[in-house]
Amino acid sequence: MFRAANSPLSPEAARALDLFFATEASGCNSGRWRLGREAEFARLHALPDAALDAMGLSRERLARYVFREMFSR
Repeated sequence: MFRAANSPLSPEAARALDLFFATEASGCNSGRWRLGREAEFARLHALPDAALDAMGLSRERLARYVFREMFSR
């Protein structure tokens, strides 16, 4: 997938986010949702697992947390 040069995502974080949109958010216009939230996802994805655990988050559910409005219905 194409990544803008100024994207805050590491290749690993970009793959995780791509997988989320392909499997759990198919059919939505991900570009609209992604653009404003990539920085938050990148910041959280860069944290160690212990820090995520202390926040009540898991690496596997980060995308769902960052894009939680999509699933609030």
